[in-house]
Amino acid sequence: MVTRSILMQGFIIRNYAARFREGIEFLAPLVKAGKIKSEETIAEGFEKLPEALLGLFSGKNKGKMIVKA
Repeated sequence: MVTRSILMQGFIIRNYAARFREGIEFLAPLVKAGKIKSEETIAEGFEKLPEALLGLFSGKNKGKMIVKA
């Protein structure tokens, strides 16, 4: 990075809070049209909580990990 003068900058969502409405208005039609889809992994039962948590670190989930009690 130093020898090529490369700039690296993080992304913090709250830096764009003023543009949330703009983002929702742009993305909502795409979600409704099925062009953007989300995935989630659902574990059934509170007893699955430890297994679900460990799954986050080993890549066993797709998208959000949800534990339904």
